[in-house]
Amino acid sequence: MTHFSFAQVIRGALTGQKNWTPQWPDREPKAAYDVVIVGAGGHGLGAAYYLAKEHGITNVA
Repeated sequence: MTHFSFAQVIRGALTGQKNWTPQWPDREPKAAYDVVIVGAGGHGLGAAYYLAKEHGITNVA
């Protein structure tokens, strides 16, 4: 994982992220998921965490 300094992040934001390399590959969606969570705010992340911890469900979109 690449680490960025605060100055690098601000500079990138002000220049439109020109010359930045993608930090993760574009991925095609899977054909099926066990659970789809709509919303990635606190409740969505909490739901994903709960499902993984309490029920072992990790195939989540």
